[in-house]
Amino acid sequence: MGITTDVGNNYEAVAAEFLKKLGYKIIEKNYRVKAGEIDIIASDKKTVVFVEVKFRKNSNYGNPYEFVTIQKQQKIIKAALLYIKQNKLKTDFRFDVVSICDNKIEHIKNAFSALPKYFF
Repeated sequence: MGITTDVGNNYEAVAAEFLKKLGYKIIEKNYRVKAGEIDIIASDKKTVVFVEVKFRKNSNYGNPYEFVTIQKQQKIIKAALLYIKQNKLKTDFRFDVVSICDNKIEHIKNAFSALPKYFF
């Protein structure tokens, strides 16, 4: 693995531990399908949460969560819908972002949503 992958995996582990402390149950990490990737899949009570983890050393060029572009959101949504279908889930779900910068963690619940066009 390259340095970037190792750094990413490290901060995804930090985010997973952070979510566990908030009472989330980690279901899966690094879920990959052709449509995209989901860093963490967790449950928050009865809600399945698809989590994107973003890290930056500092905020000189913006906060990490600002780098979850529309294109990235679309890939996460497509991957999440495949996950839901494959696992025949009949539960609520949402998309969160865990942003890590300057050793501070920010958790953004409902950071974005699946647009209705994905359901037709």
